[in-house]
Amino acid sequence: MIFAWYYKAFPPKSINFIYGYRSRKSMRNQETWDFGNKIGAKMMIYAGMATLVVGTAAYFISPPWSLGISGFFLVVALFVGIFWCEQQLAHNFDKNGRRMNKEGKPH
Repeated sequence: MIFAWYYKAFPPKSINFIYGYRSRKSMRNQETWDFGNKIGAKMMIYAGMATLVVGTAAYFISPPWSLGISGFFLVVALFVGIFWCEQQLAHNFDKNGRRMNKEGKPH
């Protein structure tokens, strides 16, 4: 969660291959990059908070298994989050990276 808050506070300014939400859709242009990193930071915060809750509950239910349950849940939460981010990018931008309006047509 600390990394997620840092990522939200200091998002990457330009497209790069080291830091940020990097996917084909998010790296099409600067606008998709900014959008993808904004929702990517939200996704990471939500995944971190959910994992904290699940991990805490797992610790009280079964301490020996809590680390494994937390790790598994984090991986699943990140995959779900990545899917959600990609869906948001597809919903808001066409295949060329142009923002679409509410009717699904490029501006």
